Amino acid sequence: MSRPAVAGPDAGRAQNPRRGLFIRPRSITGLLLTSFGLVALPLIVAIVFGVLYVDRLTDQSERLVLQGVEVTRYSKRLSTLLIGMERSARQYGVLESEELIDRFERQTREFDAMLDALGGLQLDTLPDWNLDALRREARTLSRQLASAQPGEVGGLIGEIGKMQRETDLITDQGNLFIDRELARLQATAADARTFLLLCVFALIPGVLALTAFFVAVISRPLRQISGAVTRLGDGDFSQQIRVFAPTAELDALGARLDWMRRRLATLENEKQQFIRHMSHELKTPLASIREGAELLRDGTVGELTSAQADVAEILQQNSLELAKLIDNLLDFAAWQQQHAKLEYERFDLNALFEAIVARQRLTIEGKKLDVTTPGQPIHVTADRDRMHLIIDNLLANAVKFAPAGSTVALEAGRLAQATLVRVCDQGPGVPVAERAAIFDAFYQSATTQASAQGALRGTGIGLSVVRECVQAHGGRIDVDDAPGGGAQFSVEIPDRHAL
Repeated sequence: MSRPAVAGPDAGRAQNPRRGLFIRPRSITGLLLTSFGLVALPLIVAIVFGVLYVDRLTDQSERLVLQGVEVTRYSKRLSTLLIGMERSARQYGVLESEELIDRFERQTREFDAMLDALGGLQLDTLPDWNLDALRREARTLSRQLASAQPGEVGGLIGEIGKMQRETDLITDQGNLFIDRELARLQATAADARTFLLLCVFALIPGVLALTAFFVAVISRPLRQISGAVTRLGDGDFSQQIRVFAPTAELDALGARLDWMRRRLATLENEKQQFIRHMSHELKTPLASIREGAELLRDGTVGELTSAQADVAEILQQNSLELAKLIDNLLDFAAWQQQHAKLEYERFDLNALFEAIVARQRLTIEGKKLDVTTPGQPIHVTADRDRMHLIIDNLLANAVKFAPAGSTVALEAGRLAQATLVRVCDQGPGVPVAERAAIFDAFYQSATTQASAQGALRGTGIGLSVVRECVQAHGGRIDVDDAPGGGAQFSVEIPDRHAL
């Protein structure tokens, strides 16, 4: 059998129309790092601006505390020095001591140093010309005191009083500086608060949106790959596998999966073709064997002895059984190949039971089985051909394993929104460990096959076809122990409106 060529897993990757349109990470690791970086970038920006605001608040707080304290301390010291200078001048006017002049000069130099310290604070509310004027006045008073007569001291004391008022103005200007710095600090704190609120109400939702976007970008190809693997596992090779991924690595994985799909589809087609060809090839000689057995059994070629008639009967029954197995193979191949849509119609299940029992009459009579049916009409809306296939296979399976002379029961009833069909036999039953596997294609239980009395070894596809037909109706099939011993197969076919 010729096998069509299947392109390799990397075929078509170079034809990807999205490749080259934009720069994409080549690997999942690169995608993760990129996504983490983009998500973290707004947070990093917010942290940097937050740190800058904290630094500004810290600087302004230090300036407010340090310079505010210093200007207050220097202002008080200037007032204290002026009071000391006034006292020294008054005492000089009474005592006329040179020591008092020296003390006044020392106080003047200290006053000058305090003014320099105030100037070093660089307060914008305290102009340098005001400090320079005080400095000149203090030095002038020091020179005038050194040459003043006792009667002239009063005028100098008046000048010191003027300087005291100017010093009080310095204190007021220092307080003004503190008020302004405090207002500036409050404004910065308000800006920081506003920025943090913006981060909470704008930046964080943005980060969450970016996170959701990248989660969707990363999870989407993973869901596509998962869905593709599920379809491959279910045997659906018809849909092309396309992975729309942000990374070349996932694109390559999608291409390999599609190559595997095409390869599996090719192998599946070859398998189905082999089954069909072999089944048809087997049916031709089998038809000749069956016709020959019927001629012998009917006495067309002459009367047969009792032993010869038994042999002809065995040939007849086994040829029919073998024909049934071949039909199962053909049904399985057709179902696997096309999964045809169901054609719903309303019909009587009991009538279908009777027709199937009549079809298997020879095998049933050969084992002297008693097959019971409901005996009254039970209507169901379903695909008649698929229901025929379901019940025919279940009954054939029950007849195959039922002991000679036992009973096989066909039952049907209504549930809330479904029809229930049961097929019960008195055979060996199905072991619990094998109940899930018996519905797999080509599965054959050594235990149950050994219990089949004189029957041909099955193909292991009858129950698989039954399950697929049931699932096509949206129903379910289970196997349990029958109430009187043996196996009980239960099929639920939901009503069409309940699907």
